[in-house]
Amino acid sequence: MRLHEERMRNCLQLASKAAGRVSPNPLVGSIIVNKKGEVVGEGYHQAFGQAHAEVNALNQAGKAAAGGTLYVNLEPCCHFGKTPPCVNAIISSGVAKVVLGMIDPNPLVSGDGIKQLEKAGIEIISNVLEADCRWLNRGFIKRMITGLPWVTLKLATTLDGRLADRQGTSRWISGAEARTYVHQLRNVSDCILVGGATALRDDPELSVRDLPAETNINQPKRVVLDTELTLNPNSRICKKDSGGQTIVFCSKNAMSKKAKQFPDSVKVIGFETPGPKLDLKAVLSALAEEGALYVLCEGGSRLAGALMQEHLIDEVSWFVCPKIIGDAQAIPALTSFAEVLLPDVLKLDRLSTTQLGNDVLFSGTIPTSYNDWL
Repeated sequence: MRLHEERMRNCLQLASKAAGRVSPNPLVGSIIVNKKGEVVGEGYHQAFGQAHAEVNALNQAGKAAAGGTLYVNLEPCCHFGKTPPCVNAIISSGVAKVVLGMIDPNPLVSGDGIKQLEKAGIEIISNVLEADCRWLNRGFIKRMITGLPWVTLKLATTLDGRLADRQGTSRWISGAEARTYVHQLRNVSDCILVGGATALRDDPELSVRDLPAETNINQPKRVVLDTELTLNPNSRICKKDSGGQTIVFCSKNAMSKKAKQFPDSVKVIGFETPGPKLDLKAVLSALAEEGALYVLCEGGSRLAGALMQEHLIDEVSWFVCPKIIGDAQAIPALTSFAEVLLPDVLKLDRLSTTQLGNDVLFSGTIPTSYNDWL
Protein backbone atom coordinates (compact mmCIF):
# COMPACT_ATOMS: atom_id res chain seq x y z
CA MET A 1 0.00 0.00 0.00
CA ARG A 2 2.89 2.37 0.69
CA LEU A 3 4.03 2.05 -2.93
CA HIS A 4 0.50 2.76 -4.13
CA GLU A 5 0.43 5.91 -1.98
CA GLU A 6 3.75 7.06 -3.38
CA ARG A 7 2.49 6.62 -6.95
CA MET A 8 -0.74 8.43 -6.07
CA ARG A 9 1.23 11.40 -4.73
CA ASN A 10 2.98 11.52 -8.08
CA CYS A 11 -0.43 11.60 -9.78
CA LEU A 12 -1.51 14.49 -7.58
CA GLN A 13 1.67 16.40 -8.38
CA LEU A 14 1.06 15.94 -12.09
CA ALA A 15 -2.60 16.93 -11.77
CA SER A 16 -1.83 20.14 -9.89
CA LYS A 17 0.19 21.47 -12.83
CA ALA A 18 -3.08 22.36 -14.57
CA ALA A 19 -4.67 24.28 -11.68
CA GLY A 20 -6.79 27.09 -13.10
CA ARG A 21 -6.65 25.71 -16.63
CA VAL A 22 -9.10 22.81 -16.88
CA SER A 23 -12.32 24.03 -15.24
CA PRO A 24 -15.05 22.92 -15.23
CA ASN A 25 -13.16 19.63 -15.49
CA PRO A 26 -11.30 18.17 -12.50
CA LEU A 27 -7.55 18.07 -12.00
CA VAL A 28 -6.30 14.61 -12.93
CA GLY A 29 -2.88 13.01 -13.20
CA SER A 30 -2.00 9.46 -14.21
CA ILE A 31 1.00 7.13 -14.18
CA ILE A 32 1.52 3.79 -15.97
CA VAL A 33 3.76 1.14 -14.42
CA ASN A 34 4.76 -1.96 -16.43
CA LYS A 35 4.93 -5.57 -15.20
CA LYS A 36 8.43 -4.95 -13.80
CA GLY A 37 7.26 -2.02 -11.70
CA GLU A 38 8.90 0.59 -13.94
CA VAL A 39 7.16 3.86 -14.77
CA VAL A 40 6.62 3.81 -18.53
CA GLY A 41 4.11 6.58 -18.97
CA GLU A 42 2.73 9.64 -17.22
CA GLY A 43 0.38 12.43 -18.12
CA TYR A 44 -2.16 14.92 -16.83
CA HIS A 45 -5.22 16.72 -18.14
CA GLN A 46 -3.64 19.93 -19.38
CA ALA A 47 -6.57 22.03 -20.65
CA PHE A 48 -10.34 21.84 -20.97
CA GLY A 49 -11.27 20.05 -24.19
CA GLN A 50 -7.92 18.29 -24.51
CA ALA A 51 -7.05 14.65 -23.83
CA HIS A 52 -7.55 13.34 -20.31
CA ALA A 53 -4.71 12.27 -18.05
CA GLU A 54 -5.13 8.53 -18.60
CA VAL A 55 -5.01 8.87 -22.37
CA ASN A 56 -1.87 11.01 -22.24
CA ALA A 57 -0.18 8.48 -19.96
CA LEU A 58 -1.24 5.52 -22.11
CA ASN A 59 -0.04 7.24 -25.27
CA GLN A 60 3.38 7.69 -23.69
CA ALA A 61 3.50 4.10 -22.44
CA GLY A 62 2.40 2.51 -25.70
CA LYS A 63 2.57 -1.29 -25.75
CA ALA A 64 4.44 -1.29 -22.42
CA ALA A 65 1.14 -0.65 -20.64
CA ALA A 66 -0.11 -4.20 -21.37
CA GLY A 67 -0.25 -6.21 -18.16
CA GLY A 68 0.77 -3.21 -16.12
CA THR A 69 -0.90 -0.89 -13.61
CA LEU A 70 -2.53 2.46 -14.20
CA TYR A 71 -2.62 4.96 -11.34
CA VAL A 72 -5.03 7.88 -11.42
CA ASN A 73 -6.35 10.21 -8.71
CA LEU A 74 -9.97 10.19 -10.00
CA GLU A 75 -12.17 7.40 -11.31
CA PRO A 76 -11.80 7.20 -15.11
CA CYS A 77 -14.72 8.64 -17.07
CA CYS A 78 -17.13 6.34 -18.90
CA HIS A 79 -19.17 8.84 -20.90
CA PHE A 80 -18.68 10.87 -24.06
CA GLY A 81 -17.94 14.56 -23.43
CA LYS A 82 -15.36 16.69 -25.20
CA THR A 83 -13.34 13.47 -25.55
CA PRO A 84 -14.22 9.73 -25.71
CA PRO A 85 -14.52 7.69 -22.47
CA CYS A 86 -11.19 6.96 -20.79
CA VAL A 87 -12.35 3.47 -19.77
CA ASN A 88 -12.38 2.44 -23.42
CA ALA A 89 -8.73 3.45 -23.85
CA ILE A 90 -7.75 1.72 -20.60
CA ILE A 91 -9.46 -1.53 -21.57
CA SER A 92 -7.93 -1.45 -25.06
CA SER A 93 -4.43 -0.91 -23.62
CA GLY A 94 -4.39 -4.29 -21.86
CA VAL A 95 -3.75 -2.78 -18.42
CA ALA A 96 -4.26 -5.44 -15.73
CA LYS A 97 -4.85 -3.21 -12.70
CA VAL A 98 -6.16 0.29 -11.98
CA VAL A 99 -5.35 2.06 -8.71
CA LEU A 100 -7.47 5.15 -8.15
CA GLY A 101 -7.80 7.80 -5.49
CA MET A 102 -11.52 8.55 -5.34
CA ILE A 103 -14.89 7.91 -6.94
CA ASP A 104 -15.99 10.58 -9.42
CA PRO A 105 -18.89 12.62 -7.91
CA ASN A 106 -20.14 13.38 -11.43
CA PRO A 107 -23.46 11.45 -11.71
CA LEU A 108 -22.51 10.57 -15.30
CA VAL A 109 -19.68 8.47 -13.85
CA SER A 110 -20.02 7.87 -10.08
CA GLY A 111 -18.93 4.24 -9.92
CA ASP A 112 -19.92 3.24 -13.45
CA GLY A 113 -16.34 3.69 -14.65
CA ILE A 114 -15.18 1.15 -12.07
CA LYS A 115 -17.95 -1.28 -13.03
CA GLN A 116 -16.97 -1.19 -16.69
CA LEU A 117 -13.31 -1.79 -15.88
CA GLU A 118 -14.14 -4.69 -13.55
CA LYS A 119 -16.44 -6.17 -16.19
CA ALA A 120 -13.46 -6.18 -18.55
CA GLY A 121 -11.46 -8.19 -16.00
CA ILE A 122 -9.32 -5.34 -14.69
CA GLU A 123 -8.46 -5.41 -10.99
CA ILE A 124 -9.46 -2.25 -9.11
CA ILE A 125 -7.89 -0.79 -5.97
CA SER A 126 -9.73 2.35 -4.87
CA ASN A 127 -9.63 5.15 -2.27
CA VAL A 128 -5.85 5.44 -2.12
CA LEU A 129 -5.01 8.79 -0.44
CA GLU A 130 -8.70 9.61 -0.84
CA ALA A 131 -8.60 12.67 1.48
CA ASP A 132 -5.72 14.22 -0.50
CA CYS A 133 -7.49 13.50 -3.78
CA ARG A 134 -10.68 15.13 -2.55
CA TRP A 135 -8.83 18.21 -1.32
CA LEU A 136 -7.14 18.69 -4.68
CA ASN A 137 -10.52 18.68 -6.45
CA ARG A 138 -12.58 20.38 -3.73
CA GLY A 139 -13.96 22.91 -6.23
CA PHE A 140 -15.06 20.20 -8.65
CA ILE A 141 -16.70 18.19 -5.87
CA LYS A 142 -18.49 21.21 -4.41
CA ARG A 143 -19.88 22.23 -7.81
CA MET A 144 -21.12 18.70 -8.45
CA ILE A 145 -22.84 18.48 -5.06
CA THR A 146 -24.10 22.04 -4.53
CA GLY A 147 -23.94 23.77 -7.94
CA LEU A 148 -21.62 26.40 -6.44
CA PRO A 149 -17.88 27.05 -6.85
CA TRP A 150 -15.30 26.93 -4.06
CA VAL A 151 -14.83 30.48 -2.73
CA THR A 152 -11.59 31.69 -1.17
CA LEU A 153 -11.56 35.03 0.60
CA LYS A 154 -8.28 36.94 0.37
CA LEU A 155 -7.67 39.76 2.82
CA ALA A 156 -4.63 41.84 3.80
CA THR A 157 -5.03 43.76 7.04
CA THR A 158 -3.07 45.68 9.63
CA LEU A 159 -2.61 44.32 13.13
CA ASP A 160 -5.70 46.25 14.19
CA GLY A 161 -7.81 44.57 11.51
CA ARG A 162 -8.04 47.37 8.94
CA LEU A 163 -7.74 46.80 5.20
CA ALA A 164 -7.60 50.50 4.22
CA ASP A 165 -7.44 53.92 5.83
CA ARG A 166 -10.49 56.15 6.20
CA GLN A 167 -9.99 57.43 2.63
CA GLY A 168 -10.01 53.89 1.24
CA THR A 169 -6.28 53.76 0.49
CA SER A 170 -4.86 50.25 0.82
CA ARG A 171 -1.65 50.38 -1.27
CA TRP A 172 0.38 48.93 0.12
CA ILE A 173 -0.57 47.38 3.45
CA SER A 174 1.16 44.11 2.57
CA GLY A 175 4.75 43.66 1.43
CA ALA A 176 6.18 42.51 -1.89
CA GLU A 177 6.37 38.83 -0.93
CA ALA A 178 2.69 38.74 0.03
CA ARG A 179 1.67 40.50 -3.16
CA THR A 180 3.57 37.95 -5.23
CA TYR A 181 1.76 35.18 -3.37
CA VAL A 182 -1.57 36.80 -4.26
CA HIS A 183 -0.64 36.69 -7.95
CA GLN A 184 0.07 32.98 -7.50
CA LEU A 185 -3.40 32.58 -5.99
CA ARG A 186 -4.90 34.38 -8.97
CA ASN A 187 -2.94 32.18 -11.35
CA VAL A 188 -4.70 29.04 -10.09
CA SER A 189 -8.18 30.59 -9.83
CA ASP A 190 -10.99 30.72 -12.38
CA CYS A 191 -12.41 34.09 -11.27
CA ILE A 192 -11.38 37.11 -9.22
CA LEU A 193 -14.38 38.68 -7.50
CA VAL A 194 -14.68 42.26 -6.21
CA GLY A 195 -17.48 44.61 -5.24
CA GLY A 196 -18.51 47.58 -7.33
CA ALA A 197 -17.30 50.14 -4.77
CA THR A 198 -13.83 48.57 -4.73
CA ALA A 199 -13.66 48.50 -8.53
CA LEU A 200 -14.76 52.13 -8.75
CA ARG A 201 -12.46 53.42 -5.99
CA ASP A 202 -9.28 51.44 -6.68
CA ASP A 203 -9.54 50.97 -10.48
CA PRO A 204 -7.78 47.59 -10.19
CA GLU A 205 -6.53 45.61 -13.16
CA LEU A 206 -7.06 42.24 -11.43
CA SER A 207 -4.57 40.46 -13.66
CA VAL A 208 -1.81 37.95 -13.02
CA ARG A 209 1.62 39.53 -13.28
CA ASP A 210 5.01 39.82 -11.57
CA LEU A 211 5.58 36.06 -11.54
CA PRO A 212 8.75 34.29 -12.72
CA ALA A 213 9.26 34.38 -16.49
CA GLU A 214 8.92 30.60 -16.80
CA THR A 215 5.44 30.63 -15.19
CA ASN A 216 2.59 29.47 -17.37
CA ILE A 217 0.31 32.46 -16.83
CA ASN A 218 -3.43 31.96 -16.54
CA GLN A 219 -5.58 35.10 -16.62
CA PRO A 220 -8.77 34.37 -14.63
CA LYS A 221 -12.07 36.04 -15.34
CA ARG A 222 -12.58 39.38 -13.58
CA VAL A 223 -15.96 39.61 -11.89
CA VAL A 224 -17.56 42.76 -10.46
CA LEU A 225 -20.74 42.85 -8.35
CA ASP A 226 -22.20 46.26 -9.09
CA THR A 227 -25.95 46.50 -8.49
CA GLU A 228 -26.39 49.98 -9.98
CA LEU A 229 -23.72 49.51 -12.67
CA THR A 230 -21.62 52.44 -11.53
CA LEU A 231 -18.41 50.94 -12.94
CA ASN A 232 -16.52 53.22 -15.31
CA PRO A 233 -16.61 51.64 -18.82
CA ASN A 234 -13.09 53.02 -19.38
CA SER A 235 -11.64 51.52 -16.20
CA ARG A 236 -8.68 49.17 -16.33
CA ILE A 237 -10.84 46.19 -15.41
CA CYS A 238 -12.87 46.72 -18.59
CA LYS A 239 -9.88 46.73 -20.93
CA LYS A 240 -9.82 43.60 -23.03
CA ASP A 241 -6.04 43.16 -23.14
CA SER A 242 -5.25 43.85 -19.47
CA GLY A 243 -6.43 40.51 -18.07
CA GLY A 244 -9.10 37.84 -18.38
CA GLN A 245 -12.68 38.28 -19.53
CA THR A 246 -14.69 40.80 -17.49
CA ILE A 247 -18.14 39.91 -16.17
CA VAL A 248 -20.30 42.48 -14.38
CA PHE A 249 -23.36 41.46 -12.37
CA CYS A 250 -25.98 44.14 -11.79
CA SER A 251 -29.73 44.65 -11.51
CA LYS A 252 -31.82 44.17 -14.63
CA ASN A 253 -32.96 47.77 -14.31
CA ALA A 254 -29.39 49.09 -14.36
CA MET A 255 -28.45 46.74 -17.21
CA SER A 256 -31.28 48.05 -19.40
CA LYS A 257 -30.17 51.63 -18.82
CA LYS A 258 -26.36 51.42 -18.82
CA ALA A 259 -25.08 48.16 -20.34
CA LYS A 260 -24.67 49.70 -23.81
CA GLN A 261 -21.94 51.98 -22.42
CA PHE A 262 -19.61 49.03 -21.98
CA PRO A 263 -17.37 47.50 -24.68
CA ASP A 264 -18.45 44.21 -26.25
CA SER A 265 -15.66 42.42 -24.39
CA VAL A 266 -17.45 43.08 -21.08
CA LYS A 267 -20.25 40.64 -20.30
CA VAL A 268 -23.06 42.30 -18.31
CA ILE A 269 -25.52 40.00 -16.53
CA GLY A 270 -28.65 41.38 -14.92
CA PHE A 271 -30.62 39.92 -12.01
CA GLU A 272 -33.99 40.74 -10.56
CA THR A 273 -33.19 42.63 -7.35
CA PRO A 274 -36.14 43.29 -5.05
CA GLY A 275 -33.73 44.99 -2.64
CA PRO A 276 -30.54 47.06 -2.96
CA LYS A 277 -28.24 44.02 -3.10
CA LEU A 278 -27.60 41.20 -5.52
CA ASP A 279 -28.40 37.62 -4.57
CA LEU A 280 -24.88 36.37 -3.84
CA LYS A 281 -25.79 32.70 -4.08
CA ALA A 282 -27.39 33.32 -7.48
CA VAL A 283 -24.22 35.12 -8.62
CA LEU A 284 -22.02 32.21 -7.54
CA SER A 285 -24.38 29.76 -9.22
CA ALA A 286 -24.11 31.78 -12.44
CA LEU A 287 -20.31 31.67 -12.21
CA ALA A 288 -20.48 27.90 -11.80
CA GLU A 289 -22.61 27.75 -14.95
CA GLU A 290 -19.87 29.78 -16.64
CA GLY A 291 -17.51 26.92 -15.74
CA ALA A 292 -15.89 28.34 -12.61
CA LEU A 293 -14.77 25.95 -9.89
CA TYR A 294 -12.52 28.29 -7.91
CA VAL A 295 -13.41 31.89 -7.10
CA LEU A 296 -10.97 34.24 -5.36
CA CYS A 297 -12.75 37.11 -3.59
CA GLU A 298 -10.52 40.17 -3.18
CA GLY A 299 -12.92 42.66 -1.62
CA GLY A 300 -14.10 44.95 -0.36
CA SER A 301 -15.20 44.74 3.24
CA ARG A 302 -18.96 44.81 2.52
CA LEU A 303 -18.79 42.03 -0.04
CA ALA A 304 -16.51 39.98 2.22
CA GLY A 305 -18.84 40.50 5.16
CA ALA A 306 -21.93 39.61 3.14
CA LEU A 307 -20.39 36.41 1.76
CA MET A 308 -19.27 35.45 5.26
CA GLN A 309 -22.67 36.21 6.76
CA GLU A 310 -24.40 34.05 4.14
CA HIS A 311 -21.97 31.17 4.71
CA LEU A 312 -20.65 31.31 1.15
CA ILE A 313 -16.93 31.40 2.00
CA ASP A 314 -15.10 28.07 2.01
CA GLU A 315 -11.48 29.08 2.51
CA VAL A 316 -9.57 32.09 3.84
CA SER A 317 -6.16 33.48 2.89
CA TRP A 318 -5.65 36.30 5.39
CA PHE A 319 -2.45 38.31 5.40
CA VAL A 320 -1.69 40.10 8.67
CA CYS A 321 0.83 42.89 8.26
CA PRO A 322 2.89 44.41 11.12
CA LYS A 323 1.33 47.85 10.82
CA ILE A 324 -1.16 49.73 12.98
CA ILE A 325 -3.49 52.43 11.67
CA GLY A 326 -5.15 53.22 14.99
CA ASP A 327 -8.11 55.02 13.43
CA ALA A 328 -11.66 54.00 14.32
CA GLN A 329 -12.83 55.27 10.93
CA ALA A 330 -10.35 53.19 8.94
CA ILE A 331 -12.07 50.47 6.89
CA PRO A 332 -12.46 47.15 8.74
CA ALA A 333 -11.73 43.80 7.13
CA LEU A 334 -15.36 42.70 7.27
CA THR A 335 -18.46 44.87 7.35
CA SER A 336 -21.58 43.09 8.54
CA PHE A 337 -24.69 44.22 10.38
CA ALA A 338 -25.44 40.83 11.90
CA GLU A 339 -24.98 40.33 15.62
CA VAL A 340 -22.35 37.71 16.40
CA LEU A 341 -21.50 36.72 19.96
CA LEU A 342 -18.25 35.08 20.99
CA PRO A 343 -19.68 31.53 21.29
CA ASP A 344 -20.79 31.80 17.65
CA VAL A 345 -17.53 32.96 16.07
CA LEU A 346 -16.17 31.09 13.08
CA LYS A 347 -13.15 28.89 13.69
CA LEU A 348 -10.84 27.85 10.89
CA ASP A 349 -10.06 24.23 10.09
CA ARG A 350 -6.92 23.07 8.26
CA LEU A 351 -5.17 26.09 9.73
CA SER A 352 -1.66 26.90 8.56
CA THR A 353 0.59 29.93 8.93
CA THR A 354 3.30 31.10 6.55
CA GLN A 355 5.67 34.01 6.94
CA LEU A 356 6.09 36.05 3.77
CA GLY A 357 8.62 38.79 4.35
CA ASN A 358 7.34 40.69 7.37
CA ASP A 359 3.74 39.55 6.82
CA VAL A 360 2.06 36.40 8.14
CA LEU A 361 -0.44 34.45 6.06
CA PHE A 362 -3.21 32.59 7.90
CA SER A 363 -4.84 29.96 5.68
CA GLY A 364 -7.74 27.73 6.61
CA THR A 365 -11.18 26.48 5.72
CA ILE A 366 -14.50 27.53 7.23
CA PRO A 367 -16.52 24.51 8.41
CA THR A 368 -19.71 24.18 6.38
CA SER A 369 -21.67 21.33 4.86
CA TYR A 370 -18.61 20.29 2.86
CA ASN A 371 -17.34 18.53 5.98
CA ASP A 372 -19.46 15.59 4.82
CA TRP A 373 -17.52 15.15 1.59
CA LEU A 374 -14.07 16.70 1.98
